[in-house]
Amino acid sequence: MADHTAALEAYGRAAALAAEHHTHLDTAMRLMRSHAWVGGGAPAFTAALARHRAGLQSSLTVALTTLAHLVVRQGGPAPALPALTTSVTTMSATPGTFQGIDPLAMSALISALEHAGQTLSAAGTRLAAELSAHGLPAEPGHSLGRIADWSTTHSADLRRRLTRIQQTVPGTSLPAGLAAHDLFAAHATDPAAAQALLARLAGGDGDAVIRLLDLQDQGGDPGLAARVHAWWHTLTQGSREELIRLPGLGLLNGLPASVRDRSNRLGLASQKAALKGRLHAAAAELDRLDDPTLFGGWERLANQLRRIENIERELQPVAGHPPPLLLAFDVNGQGRLIVSWGDPDTADTTVTSVSGLTSGLDAAPGDLQRSRALWQQATATSGSRSIAAITWLGYDAPQIDPGVFDPAKSVAFGHAAAKGATALASFADGLRAAHEPSSTARAVIVGHSYGSLTTGKAATLRPGRLADDLIFVGSPGVGVDHATELGVAPGHVWVGEAGNDPVAALGRFGADPGNASFGAQHFPVGRDVYTRAHSSYWDPASVSLANMGRIINGQYDKVAGPESHNAQPQPLMPELAPDLALRPQR
Repeated sequence: MADHTAALEAYGRAAALAAEHHTHLDTAMRLMRSHAWVGGGAPAFTAALARHRAGLQSSLTVALTTLAHLVVRQGGPAPALPALTTSVTTMSATPGTFQGIDPLAMSALISALEHAGQTLSAAGTRLAAELSAHGLPAEPGHSLGRIADWSTTHSADLRRRLTRIQQTVPGTSLPAGLAAHDLFAAHATDPAAAQALLARLAGGDGDAVIRLLDLQDQGGDPGLAARVHAWWHTLTQGSREELIRLPGLGLLNGLPASVRDRSNRLGLASQKAALKGRLHAAAAELDRLDDPTLFGGWERLANQLRRIENIERELQPVAGHPPPLLLAFDVNGQGRLIVSWGDPDTADTTVTSVSGLTSGLDAAPGDLQRSRALWQQATATSGSRSIAAITWLGYDAPQIDPGVFDPAKSVAFGHAAAKGATALASFADGLRAAHEPSSTARAVIVGHSYGSLTTGKAATLRPGRLADDLIFVGSPGVGVDHATELGVAPGHVWVGEAGNDPVAALGRFGADPGNASFGAQHFPVGRDVYTRAHSSYWDPASVSLANMGRIINGQYDKVAGPESHNAQPQPLMPELAPDLALRPQR
């Protein structure tokens, strides 16, 4: 029997190699997980890094096991095999839907990969030599060499990309969309169609905007908005100035809010001028031919012009509020309008309001007023944190018209909500992509009435990424049977139901969110007359508005109930006229 001494010595040298090198990819893995980089090729890169890290530790374990068996076969004692698998503990801030990229952390990642590449190459050569010298397969050593090559290749590639991005984007932080899609582009699985359309758009092709908007409306590509954002940052200032005048450019999710506002205001003015010309020509034609059948065409043009003038009126500054930003509009059909009070790209908290039945462009003033009320309420108690409040009228909400008998449009069915959910999910993708990095930035969505169903369906399309908190008020159901199906953290689904709200009592779409079995957090709202309870949630000085402001700010421990009215005389049926108790005093 051969002397086991040489084998035991080889085992000792291999064990020393393993102890020194088995954690060489842990730092890189910790950096990727802690910073929660998403979108583009970042998930694929993280998965590849995890596979190589596991392969490193597995190869070292196989090598030691093989040498240990050799020692035993040659009559020696079985060496104690060390545990070479490690767990990666992350140290990160409270997770939110908005995430940024820290260039210092990226540099640390690159350095960790460079170090692994340099040291694992030599370690692999030594390990292969130890195994071969004893007639054992050298594959574990060769595996280390391949892992070293992968680390070296990708550290160089990431350093090149990071340097280029830092030269393009000034400042100390990189937008998440830009970093995810440009930094990790080698791993991205971006649809070729979108990439080709962006290339065409860079050359001024207006048709590319229309086709990108079609992809955006489909909502099937969570990374589209981030690619749009990354693409915009690669353009020269001259190219941006030319493209900003292209019709529809400001509708693209992922562009900076200031760019969207400027492009859309230019488009609004252009459409207004064109409509005035067409309206004048149509009126002249009507006078010349004296044909009543031409009146319908003139009336449609007049209605579109009226809508534009209404939008212009709503975009006027409001005292005590930030300047409104026009993020999207469309005066055709039922119409579209998305306005933000405050810059969502820099706000610490962004709250998006999604309305339901009868909402649309013609009823926009009321929805805009509600967003201003939310902004004012949240800002009053937010301390130093900034708020952006968005009115999102980005889908064809059901109306009380002949369409109520059409399942695709009726409030009794979920088809309109399903279509609106894809648009809302795409819009949320754009908010995340364009937000300037902040590890504590928050996103909140308020879904009212049928809009809560639209919000619920959007949440299932982007599990864990649509918002940090979901607030449902006056909800007939959100399309699921339990709050956990909405993909947000436990305790961050909120439901408010005003007493006598007939819609909240329906439970038409999935389980009733107001039931305890649904698993949501309930916040006190108060009570109102049956005929107006459904729209009372934003009433000035109401407990519902105050509580929504607290939830928006993350002040969950301050969510409070309504003041007691025990000291006041109460009518027998306060739900019919809750202010009767005050009339004798008046």
